[in-house]
Amino acid sequence: MVTKVQLAVKEEQSRQIPPSALQLAYTDRDGRLQLDESVVQRCFLDAEVSEYSLCLICVIGETRRGKSTLLNYIMRALHCLERHQPVSLGQDEEPLSGFEWRNDTDGVTKGIWIWSKPFILERNEEKMAVYVLDTEGSLDIEGDPETCLKLSALSMLLSSYLIFNVNACLKTTELDYLGMYLHVSELTGESFSLQHLQHLDVLVRDWQDPDNCGREAARTYLQKKSEKLREQKSSEYQRVLDTLRSSSVSGFLFPHPGKRFLRASQGTLSDMDEDFRNHLTRYISELMAGIWFHQKTDTSGEKITSGHVGRVLKEFVIMLQKRSFCFTSPLQMFYEFENWKHMNSVLESFQDFLDQQLPANASPFRVLWVTPSEMMTRVSEQTDVHLDKYEGILSRYNTAKKEMHMEEMKSQLKEKQESFCAEYSKRFTKCAVGIGCVVGGGVLSLAGGAIGAAVAETVLAVEAFGGAIALGAIGTGVGAGVGHVIGNVEKEKVTKAERSTETSKEDTHHLVDKKD
Repeated sequence: MVTKVQLAVKEEQSRQIPPSALQLAYTDRDGRLQLDESVVQRCFLDAEVSEYSLCLICVIGETRRGKSTLLNYIMRALHCLERHQPVSLGQDEEPLSGFEWRNDTDGVTKGIWIWSKPFILERNEEKMAVYVLDTEGSLDIEGDPETCLKLSALSMLLSSYLIFNVNACLKTTELDYLGMYLHVSELTGESFSLQHLQHLDVLVRDWQDPDNCGREAARTYLQKKSEKLREQKSSEYQRVLDTLRSSSVSGFLFPHPGKRFLRASQGTLSDMDEDFRNHLTRYISELMAGIWFHQKTDTSGEKITSGHVGRVLKEFVIMLQKRSFCFTSPLQMFYEFENWKHMNSVLESFQDFLDQQLPANASPFRVLWVTPSEMMTRVSEQTDVHLDKYEGILSRYNTAKKEMHMEEMKSQLKEKQESFCAEYSKRFTKCAVGIGCVVGGGVLSLAGGAIGAAVAETVLAVEAFGGAIALGAIGTGVGAGVGHVIGNVEKEKVTKAERSTETSKEDTHHLVDKKD
């Protein structure tokens, strides 16, 4: 309850704060992927947007290649769409703002940053939230490969329109990273039931031929690149080759923005060379025109919501934080994702079994039908069954990895087993005492005290576990006490009433004799 109140307060405060770039995810010094859950809550799980469909525009690529600048101009266009105005990149002298940027060699954004307020677009009474994300470190040639792998996987998981930003041309390094991105995209999407690559836009900056730029020029360039890859007859780039030929990939060649723009600190439109400005305007206008075609979908092609992406995002990072992973390849990451899914599936199956043994609305008689020792045997057997089931899933792992996963599963199943059995014992004792009260007070009248006590004590005495005798004594006292009070009332009624038959007298004496 306290957590919900705190989140509600944060949501209200966030609405009063001007939008800005927030760090959604990053890797710490130990290489662990960290997630700011308050950002997830604010951007994806807030009640205002959680049920909207969404489009996620994400830019990946090398450091200091104009990614943040591009996103800031995309946001200007989205502001126009949100206000139902014609698309515009702003005034000529308007300073560039939004994601932090500067024209030097040091990167600004580390990890994945997201604009704190999604742009809400509306069409035919349908609303869609558009998110803008900037990634730094997913293509860091001098950085840690594992960090690149994690950030690229997260970028792929989040994006529905992915812009692969490269400089001058598609070099071998970019092709290697693109192959990794695609592999991660395919495996990660499969693990979380999300469409793995909805749209990839290969954007080449500072193209060598300024007179031959734009969308059509990029199509020709990608076709030639595909032909060269095909001629190499190497399986290494087969995934890249297949992707470049698909309809989900497009490209755009940009000329150099001009020396004045690079030297300027404001990033205004007036500082750009005219041809670069024209191509930038055309590129962003085309993106805005097709924005509704890039809604995030699952593997079956169904649109998903912002809330769904937020929950998947949290699950993704929790899985990575579960223990210290060392990913050397996208395939290894995929195996860990799959293991996480299988582990949760087995634990959920075991929990379903436990819920069936002791439903929340189970009657006391149903509980008393199975003693705690019998229930412990049942649960122990099912623990072994689920452990064997999980072991069969781990066939692809080596011995050391398999043993590690088995120990973790054994620990979690044992924890659930012990918690359930302890709760069942308490419930069993409570039901035994309750039955003693009911039998003693409400059914047997004058004899209820003794019989009720006997019921409670007898039921509890069946179990030879610690505290049974003491609890039996408590059951005896409660049953006898309730039976005594109600029995006295019934005795007064019997004394005042006329006995109509000798049979009833004999029955009454019989009961009293039994009590004595």
